[in-house]
Amino acid sequence: MTTTTRRNPTRSMLAAALILLGTTATSTFGDEDLLELARNAEAAYESGLGQVAGSTDALADFRASADAWRTLIAAGGDNAAAWFNLGNAELRAERLGEAIIAYRRAERLAPFDDDVAANLAEARRRVERPIEADATDLTISNLSGWWKVVDARNRHRIAIGSWCAFWLLLLVRRARGSAARAVESETATIAWRSTFTALALIAITTSGTLIADATIGSRRSTGVILGDDVVLRTGNGASFSPATDETISRGVEFSILERRPGWWRIRLPDGTVGWIADGTGESV
Repeated sequence: MTTTTRRNPTRSMLAAALILLGTTATSTFGDEDLLELARNAEAAYESGLGQVAGSTDALADFRASADAWRTLIAAGGDNAAAWFNLGNAELRAERLGEAIIAYRRAERLAPFDDDVAANLAEARRRVERPIEADATDLTISNLSGWWKVVDARNRHRIAIGSWCAFWLLLLVRRARGSAARAVESETATIAWRSTFTALALIAITTSGTLIADATIGSRRSTGVILGDDVVLRTGNGASFSPATDETISRGVEFSILERRPGWWRIRLPDGTVGWIADGTGESV
């Protein structure tokens, strides 16, 4: 089994180890301890790459690498590179749900990282029975998928560029003076107004989508299915009937609507709502 990883595995892991030197989290581990954990995680990962793909030995090495990265993160090395490397190890260890969680946490810390985005997309592609968003569901969280056709980095650039152009042109127009504006042709006036309107709409729209992304991300609790063939039920108990004909595959993502002892009420990407045992998923 291969993993789409643009970044060289050794380089990415060493990068994470170097970043650990700048962590400020309180921990009983010193910098040398964190670096040693990173080296152990790297060594296990490299050992797994040297084994026959998909073999018991390879899976054991990748799981050992993942365990080391988890220990490192818990010890104070909580950064995007560490979560990214954990995702790589989990994906190669064939723990798809855990890999998606790790990549999403890396994405939260480094939203513009192309490697994280590429590997998260690859992990999502491997979900056995993916659930697509309902095109008729007009909730804000699903509407956000429409503007995410343009990634956040480019929307950020568009917003900055359009705002700068708007204010620069406004200054130029003001600098011409009221006398010059009074004698300009009607066509020129319309052109100026159209340009200002277009720039303002682009700036406001792109800025609004970025604000919405941040708001949705901070308010919505999300999770990922970790078990195989998880049953979505109509109530918070195993005695309730299934809410859907099909079970949910490992790696499917969902929104958490309500938490009760031992159970979560969730919404799937297609809008279906039901209950799952909280041990079958993990929040991001």
